[in-house]
Amino acid sequence: MATSHHEFPAPENPVDAGSAIRSERMIILGSLDTASFLPWINRHAAKLGLRQTIHHADQTRIDLILTGPLELIDAMEMGCSLGPISVWVDDIQRVEAVNESV
Repeated sequence: MATSHHEFPAPENPVDAGSAIRSERMIILGSLDTASFLPWINRHAAKLGLRQTIHHADQTRIDLILTGPLELIDAMEMGCSLGPISVWVDDIQRVEAVNESV
């Protein structure tokens, strides 16, 4: 059996170097298992390179501030809408976070 030795270029950074950094408040509503969802949020925000701070968390609402490029905040929203299997997300609300620091 022949072995193929292909070299593939490293993936390019998906974020344009000129992407504006912004802060957004994300409010996640639903049936939320915070014991599994909060660590999941921390891991995924870190993977995306987003700074995040949780301001409120209970079984029906998580309120957090995310800071980073808009495209990555969008990706985080998509991920949170799917979340871990123990979570059911009904709605995600986002607004620009003015004078919020992470």
